[in-house]
Amino acid sequence: MDTLVSLQLERDEEMPYCQKCGAKLEDDAKYCASCGTPVYVSETRVRREKGGLSALRIVLLVTGGISLLIAFGLLVGGGALLWLNTSLTDSGGFITTKSSQLATDSYAIVLQHIDIDWGDSMAGWGLWRPSPGDFVTIKISGSSNDPTRDIFIGIAREADALPYLSNVDYDEVTRFDVSTSGVVTVEYTRHRGRAAPSSPTSETFWVASKHGSGTQTLEWNPEAGNYWIVLMNEDGSASVDLTVVAGAKVPLLPTIGLALFVGGAVALVIGVLMIYFGVRGL
Repeated sequence: MDTLVSLQLERDEEMPYCQKCGAKLEDDAKYCASCGTPVYVSETRVRREKGGLSALRIVLLVTGGISLLIAFGLLVGGGALLWLNTSLTDSGGFITTKSSQLATDSYAIVLQHIDIDWGDSMAGWGLWRPSPGDFVTIKISGSSNDPTRDIFIGIAREADALPYLSNVDYDEVTRFDVSTSGVVTVEYTRHRGRAAPSSPTSETFWVASKHGSGTQTLEWNPEAGNYWIVLMNEDGSASVDLTVVAGAKVPLLPTIGLALFVGGAVALVIGVLMIYFGVRGL
């Protein structure tokens, strides 16, 4: 008897026939076309239909998995930027090097060829035409190691700084490496000259400058151009002996980090919900 029932159920699933008159039924028929008897779907067939995965559920599962991968990347990236902003910056939000001593018997220490040129990379930003200063601020802090001398820190365009130091003994920084621990390694190339420079404070071509006794801090929002950073004694005398700290701040760093982290959290929630409904069904 059990074998007979099983064979009947398989017959119902594979070839739908009317259970009263035996006429063949259409797959979606609700009544027999011959005798009008209502068509009932067998319990085994119903369970099999419910057990399968629909196309929508498959899409939800795949999309949910992709959303989780995206969420992971955004959360890690955003968290790293937020950690960098809170752990490696000073009170002003600058990432700085360790203090290092720069000393020479010439009239100046110069960092040349700071070429800032964005070209047309920002041409397609609509009405907003950003400059490099919108994305980074440079800081240079220094003090003289000779208590009888005051310090001068200046930034000038190359076209102005070159004539000022063209016939003056000065040292160009040819290597300025910062290790992961913040230690600075500096190497110089001497440029020879025969004249003594005028006091740097008497010149008007500096795009940014600081001078005086004690620690002087210069903050500069760069614009496009080719620049020199010049370190001197305030009176323009020879034998420059300074302690210097350099740093940079990216104002948008915490905003970018927070946006990535929030985006990752949203993607995580969406991915979890998609996978939940993909497994359970809508």
